[in-house]
Amino acid sequence: MHLYIFPEKDSEKILASLKNLKPAFKAEKNYEVFAVSDDGRVMAGKYKKTFFVLSEEDLVFPVEPLESYRIIFGDYGEAKFENSTVYVPREKSEIVLRNLVPFLSEITVAKILIKDARLRAEHLTKEETKIISEVTKILEGAKTLSVSKLEELAYSISSLKGSFFSAYMQFKDELEEISSSLIRAEEHSGELGFAELISSLRSQLRALRQYESSFESTLSGVRDALDTVHLKLESLHRKENLELQRKTSSLQAAAAVIEFIAVFYYSMGIWSKYANLEEIPKWISFSLLAILSTLVVICTEAVGEVLTSKKLNGRFYVVTTLLILVIIAMLLVTVYY
Repeated sequence: MHLYIFPEKDSEKILASLKNLKPAFKAEKNYEVFAVSDDGRVMAGKYKKTFFVLSEEDLVFPVEPLESYRIIFGDYGEAKFENSTVYVPREKSEIVLRNLVPFLSEITVAKILIKDARLRAEHLTKEETKIISEVTKILEGAKTLSVSKLEELAYSISSLKGSFFSAYMQFKDELEEISSSLIRAEEHSGELGFAELISSLRSQLRALRQYESSFESTLSGVRDALDTVHLKLESLHRKENLELQRKTSSLQAAAAVIEFIAVFYYSMGIWSKYANLEEIPKWISFSLLAILSTLVVICTEAVGEVLTSKKLNGRFYVVTTLLILVIIAMLLVTVYY
């Protein structure tokens, strides 16, 4: 007897290739039968996400099965599994077959996932080496590299970490699926035995778990390294901001002085056209011009705040009022003298 296991998506192609099958739905304890041949020598059905064909003859299919097994009934003391061949005691054939399909389906899935997980682990190991190299580089240069270079390296590591984490999660999910398949296989192996086969697959799973621990440690190290770099970048940015603020404050102070002088000079020139400043006491004219110039500088800042916030504030009203009062005072002084 032969057992062929396929992905569920290939079921229609398989059924179409088996000409003598007729629909015969039957729900067994562990799987479902969809079709049986007229002579009962071929049976097709489904177990979870796999599709199987059980036949007394060797068959050829349009698609390659995930795995094929040969089942031999004979006078054996117990069921044995050797090189995709299952030896079943004749007196236990009915009991064994009831559990054999789900058992071998789970074993097949576990083997495929282990193979895929091993390839993914090799890929992740290469990526892990690359990430460790980049992290070492950035940590060694954290004290000497420029801000732009640190940001470039941090971005590079973040990108590597993102792709590594995505592949790692897929790897982790595969390990969980392998573990689940082996648990289910063990449940179905009660009447079969095959403890050595399951033990071998569990041993391979444990080896893959070691990769998982290594990858988790790498991710943790990358997170710590990125935290260190981000703290360094924050410190550098803070210094740059303080320096920029200092320069900005200096420029603002210089601009205010220039504006004060310009307003003072031009205000005095305009006022002199309407008033005889020589007759006005110097302390009065100087005080009024100084106050006017100061208020104009302050008013410029207040107008800037209003334009930024698009809302009039108390400072604007106070400065504008004082400015008007000073201008009125200058007019009164002009009239008086």
